[in-house]
Amino acid sequence: MLTFIAKLTVKPGCEAEFERIMRAAVPKVREEPGNHAYLFHRSTENPRVYMFYEEYDDQAALDAHRAHLKEMGIDLRGMLEGPPVLEFYERLV
Repeated sequence: MLTFIAKLTVKPGCEAEFERIMRAAVPKVREEPGNHAYLFHRSTENPRVYMFYEEYDDQAALDAHRAHLKEMGIDLRGMLEGPPVLEFYERLV
């Protein structure tokens, strides 16, 4: 199991568009083979910071997810203030 969180900071003024795009994408991502969790959060301290909690069977499922985002036409790079920060975790229980 591949478990991680991705923290993304969006540029000022991009919050509403980012949320619109990702709210539409989340249900589609949850249907991907090998996806076990895809949860979308916004920081309570900084409304431009978002976090995704994600779980996939393995690296191949994560790679398929990234390809699926591209197939859906989702390219967030222009909205982001810097690259996403990824933190990987090992599930213990």
